[in-house]
Amino acid sequence: MADALITRLRFLVLCLGVLALPYASLAHRLDEYLQATLVTIEPGEIRLEINLTPGVAVAKHVIAVVDRNHDGVISTKEVVAYSELLKRDLIVRLDQRRVALKLTASNFPAPAELRTGWAVIQMQFSLVLGPLAAGPHRLSLDNRHLSNMSVYLLNAAQPRSDSVQITRQTRNKNQSAGEIEFSIE
Repeated sequence: MADALITRLRFLVLCLGVLALPYASLAHRLDEYLQATLVTIEPGEIRLEINLTPGVAVAKHVIAVVDRNHDGVISTKEVVAYSELLKRDLIVRLDQRRVALKLTASNFPAPAELRTGWAVIQMQFSLVLGPLAAGPHRLSLDNRHLSNMSVYLLNAAQPRSDSVQITRQTRNKNQSAGEIEFSIE
């Protein structure tokens, strides 16, 4: 009887633990700067959509990097300067050739929102390149931005065009660098 009760209790604890795992994995850590990059590849364009979420414990440092004059307001000039800093820390190659990035969109929450740990800085870059030839291609990305406090995610989006096929994705252990192999028909 006691053995059956212990077995049931162990099973119940195991079930509760399994149910809690998905929620724990979705939690944003307070002491990290989450940098999630989604790569969109289309026949005439490649975009990097980067969501940057500073945790509460690192928000002060991130704000200090962005708000250079420390007036508590993030100006357009400071947004441009931060995007340039981020751009310098991104090494992007297409078919082993380094390519230039162009800022195409950004959204910066107010510093008070960033301090909550829930606000997301959004940056979108386009690769400056000509039309891509038909056949296989390889895009590599190495993100070195504020690496001492950051965690990374890197993924390719499902292409909207049937002429683009993502054939393989590889990433390093912390996803700060990776390669996306794709082909264009």
